Formats: sequence, structure tokens, C-alpha cells
Amino acid sequence: MFRETVTHAHDITEGTASESHGLLLLRQAVRRGYAIEATREGGALITWTRRQLGSGAPLHRSITLAPQMPVGKLTEAVVRDLTTIDTVRPARYMESDAGRRYILAGLVEISPMATAALRARQLVTAEADDRVRLTLTARLGLLALAHRTTTTEPTGWSRPADLGRQAVTAGLNRPGRRAGMVRSSASTASCSCGRLQGFGGDRNEARRLATRHRHDAAAEFVTGLPVSFTDAVTAPVPVPAEPSAREVGREDRQYWADVYDQR
Repeated sequence: MFRETVTHAHDITEGTASESHGLLLLRQAVRRGYAIEATREGGALITWTRRQLGSGAPLHRSITLAPQMPVGKLTEAVVRDLTTIDTVRPARYMESDAGRRYILAGLVEISPMATAALRARQLVTAEADDRVRLTLTARLGLLALAHRTTTTEPTGWSRPADLGRQAVTAGLNRPGRRAGMVRSSASTASCSCGRLQGFGGDRNEARRLATRHRHDAAAEFVTGLPVSFTDAVTAPVPVPAEPSAREVGREDRQYWADVYDQR
């Protein structure tokens, strides 16, 4: 479930959006060429620009999908468990001899403690026959984690020799401290996915390169969602709702007890 905020011409509308409605908005945004950016909380920001009739002035519009329960910190262990559930089929809920629920993905067992954490944070949900899948919130959180972009600070004024550019002998021909110095405003944009290594004339241009890369990655993510996932989200058959953090049951409360015992 998401909190939906829509920016109109002169107003802002707020409401709630289900997982299926959120997926519908993302797919429509891709078809219409709108910009999509995943957030680290497990939500998404959809933005586009329209032209006002008559004057042709640009009108900026946006839809924000904020998860009612943010994904929190996605550690390596959490990412590994989510990847296993998503890639190793089938993934189902099982029950241990002690009566605690755990996830079995193929031959991989996810411990009851880790399973309880995934359920409490609403990163997974159950389908029919206790089959387990990732939620849209979890997928968006993983997308944002996989595409963390950075830009470098421009060098500014410096002496060529300090940058290892001994071949450059020209510089500012002016008396004072800047004599013989050169100025560079170039900035590099990179992404944690390794697919972006761009150069901009200044930092603003590098930031635009990074933003465009995140938008392209989000569009690719939406179009590449597995059919099994989209069918499960949009299925008309009611899916049993996952319990909230306060209603996760005895095995999940045991998870928190285990956490405190380890401190």
C-alpha cells in the first residue's frame, strides 16, 4: 500500500494506492514517456511536463508513491534473501518443528528470524498455497539501491603539474597567486551499477546525466518486470493480506525477542 500524492495545476491531491494501482501508474508512465525514479524508501516519483494551452508555458506535474511502510535499510543479508526468493522457484512458507514459519526457496531455507523480519517490513507477501513473492515496494527499494549515483567536485583552479599534466605549460597569464594556473569545471557522473561513467562540462550537467540514467533504469525496470509478478499483482482473485507489524503473530514476535537477546 502506498500514499499517493498527485500535483495538479493549482492543487495537490493525497490518497492511498494499492500495489496493483501503483503498478498501473508505473506502466502508464513508461508508455507515455514520463520520467520515473525509484526512492530508497521503496516508492517512486513520476514526473512530466505539459504545455499550457495558449501561452505554451511549461506545467510541471508529478505523482509520488510513498510506501506506508518504508523498506528500511537493505543490508547484504536482506538483499541476498530477497534475491533468492525472486530467482529460486518455488518459494513457499513452511513451518518448522517448533511451529515457526520460514521461507523455503528451492533448496534454500531462509531462517525463521529472517523470514519474520521480511514479513514485518512487508518486503514479501503470500499468494495462494503459501507461495511467496516480493512486493512492489521491495522491488523499488532494490532498484534504488542498485542505482546510487554520484558526481565529483570540479577541480577548479589548479596548477597543471599538481594534476600530473606536465605537458600543459599555459595557464592564467596574470600576476598574483593564480599565475600559471588553469581552471576546470568538469565533473564525472557514475553509478553503483557500473553502467554509467559520464563526463559533464560542469557539475550540473553531470547531475543531469545521473538523473537521466536513473530514469532510464527505472523505465527498463518497469518494462522488464516478470510476467509472473505482474499477473500476481493484477490478479482479480483477492490475495490474503499480509499481517501488519503489530499482527505478525507469535513467530514474528519471537524474532524481536531474538534480536534483543543478541544485543
